[in-house]
Amino acid sequence: MADHREVLYTIDTKGRRKWVYPAWVEGYFTNRRRIVAYALIVFYLSLPWLTIKGKQAVLLDIFNRKFTFFGTTFWATDTVVLLLVLLILGLSLFFFTSVLGRVWCGWACPETVFLEFVFRPIERLIEGGPVQRERLDKAAWNFEKVTKKLAKHGLCAVFSWILASTALAYFYGRDPLIAMMQTPPWENWYPFLLTLGMMGVMAFQFGWFREQFCTVLCPYARFQSVLMDTHSLGVGYDPLRGEPRGKPNQEGVGDCIDCGLCVRVCPTGIDIRNGNQLECIHCTACIDACDSIMKKVGREPGLIRYDTEHRFLSGETEKRKVSLRTVLYGTGLFVLFSAFGYVVTTRSPSEVKVVRGAFDAPYHQLDDGRISNHVHLRISNRGEVPRKYTAESKDARFELVLPVDPYPVAADSIVTVPLFVLFNPGVLKKGKVTTKIFVADDNGYQREVELALLGPG
Repeated sequence: MADHREVLYTIDTKGRRKWVYPAWVEGYFTNRRRIVAYALIVFYLSLPWLTIKGKQAVLLDIFNRKFTFFGTTFWATDTVVLLLVLLILGLSLFFFTSVLGRVWCGWACPETVFLEFVFRPIERLIEGGPVQRERLDKAAWNFEKVTKKLAKHGLCAVFSWILASTALAYFYGRDPLIAMMQTPPWENWYPFLLTLGMMGVMAFQFGWFREQFCTVLCPYARFQSVLMDTHSLGVGYDPLRGEPRGKPNQEGVGDCIDCGLCVRVCPTGIDIRNGNQLECIHCTACIDACDSIMKKVGREPGLIRYDTEHRFLSGETEKRKVSLRTVLYGTGLFVLFSAFGYVVTTRSPSEVKVVRGAFDAPYHQLDDGRISNHVHLRISNRGEVPRKYTAESKDARFELVLPVDPYPVAADSIVTVPLFVLFNPGVLKKGKVTTKIFVADDNGYQREVELALLGPG
């Protein structure tokens, strides 16, 4: 038999895929995973329909480069915030993996949540248990098979449409989405095709590819060896207690009765008794399966459990140690969260930049002999209320002219305001001079902008 570390469980000796028909088992962890999964699904489905501070709770408006999270809108210019968010997400992956193993994969990954708690329940409802599903797949096409397959895929398509439409609400907005749904598809081809495309991806992923994504495509499994150590918590089998395997009434055998239920319930088809493996997503199904068998044969549960590799192999029972890397990750997260909180709470609602138009002349000579430079004030009002902005130069040699002074800017908007700077040519040195413009709003914001002015040399 090939070494389990050299081959995939779901590939046979000829390189063909072995389909996985996992059994369903109830238990302590399964019940809690169900609560977490459906809470996440409700959270995902309801978030676009919630209103916070008069805004959609989460809206990723890529076209206008504005991203709203729980009442606060961030703009594409908030690069520091984006950097901190990415660093927090990356370091959180390291931290939680070092502490809890692949808790993301087994409890919160969309692949696991939707497959195990939406699409597979539909499959079990219509096609039955693992034996019935396997028999149905191998059977010839007849009325029963066609009917069950159509019912299953039709119901899955309905849920896929709901999930895909919700995804559009995150990017297009809920109100535009409802308006588009009330019009024929040909009036909104792009969103309509995008919905069909996402439904197609879900049909492929949850209907066929399934566990192959976790074992072949997802890079996270490959990161385990780097992110985890022997003191990281994870799902494992206790070989000191379970081996050698044998029947319950045999002498000199361990607690494992070799029933194989831990393998039959595994969604990736592995044997947890072979040790830590990249295919294991720590979904805990094998824990509940083994505990149910231990209870039936009158033995203590926990033969398969959450524990560390060090404790499994050494037999130690003392409290597990916290590794240095976990402490460093936790400290780094605290620093990043503190920095994020500071940046968000001190972030100014106003931002001003001075830019020159790509097609504007460098300068103009006026009839009175003065020089005019035409520039643009790009004013961002990220606040919740309208503001009025003024621009002035404290150098008497320069005169600033705005179309309207003060210039009104609506809440949560960006405007580009033409600004003319007038001055006498005598201030120029080799055709250039530098001055400072002071921009302020009616709510205490002030900004000093340095501007290089041009004229005849």
